[in-house]
Amino acid sequence: MNKKFVLMITILALIAALGISGGSCGPSEPSQFVTYTDEANGFSIEYPDSWHVKTPKNPPELKVSIWEKEFGLNPVGLMVGKYAASGYSLEDFSEFRKNFLSENSGDYESISTEELTIDTIPALKHIYTETVGNTPYKSVDVCLVEDGTGWILRFNSSQKSFDSYKSIFNTSF
Repeated sequence: MNKKFVLMITILALIAALGISGGSCGPSEPSQFVTYTDEANGFSIEYPDSWHVKTPKNPPELKVSIWEKEFGLNPVGLMVGKYAASGYSLEDFSEFRKNFLSENSGDYESISTEELTIDTIPALKHIYTETVGNTPYKSVDVCLVEDGTGWILRFNSSQKSFDSYKSIFNTSF
């Protein structure tokens, strides 16, 4: 066989394999959800059992990040942050967060903010878009304030796959 022909077949096979196994535009259905509990910080969160839990040291406010993939481009994840918020109302804390995002995120654009309740605690859910690197992301931050502690629950994914992860977000938060 001609070497060029063999090389071309090999390249086409590789492209086909990468196209089949490459980045998806949505989650595979999780077999079940499990609970991550952080007793030291007093919270728990549900997440798909196939996702990867990380407990970073920096920034110190970030208590856990849970990612669909251990490594890869365009990560989809859930994060929980804990902040000193003595003297802040829920509205002040949420506004502080939105101001931080508008000053520090590429192409930040607010989509909506709505009130909700999580375990009898009033919360504000803020949906927005931003660009990370070259990738447009859509994110949801849920802000809560309880006993002088501010919490931010964050869910993010690329804009093109955001809707396919909504059920995971709704189960987790």
